[in-house]
Amino acid sequence: MRKTLRTAVATVMLAAILVPAPVHAASTTGALMITHVRPNASGADTVNGKSRNLNGEYFIVKNVTNKTVNLSGYVPDITTNTYGRKLPSYKLPAGASVYVHTGSGTNHKDANGKHHVYRGYARHVLPNDGTKKNPDLRLKKPGSADNNSATGTISSCNWSKAADAKTYTC
Repeated sequence: MRKTLRTAVATVMLAAILVPAPVHAASTTGALMITHVRPNASGADTVNGKSRNLNGEYFIVKNVTNKTVNLSGYVPDITTNTYGRKLPSYKLPAGASVYVHTGSGTNHKDANGKHHVYRGYARHVLPNDGTKKNPDLRLKKPGSADNNSATGTISSCNWSKAADAKTYTC
């Protein structure tokens, strides 16, 4: 019995050493979870008064269920503004992730198997100036208000001041 107990304790201790804990684990209380964000697209946001590289600004959402989830109606609530544009209708397969781009495009799955949806903004909307908010971005369940409150939040992400073209893990 003692030998079995010692073996069990040694196995647990070895497993704790060999399996590193995640540095920062994202979480959710719903079907979708924000996993990454790139709030500052590469280069200048505007050139000669015109916004550029809008689709270089994005966040990534993962379907954490074992069934397809329609993104329609989920609310990305950016806590420095109230732009209020809900996610478009797009069926995200179980376990898949989708890049949610700020600019315009056709919602699709690319040749590499990555999903992309577009919010259709003509300007950059994710904060990258370091104005401390907690969090900087919330993902809320359908029917929630874009009002900077936590009501309806299923996942969130905070990044503070954003470096040029850096993707942050939530």
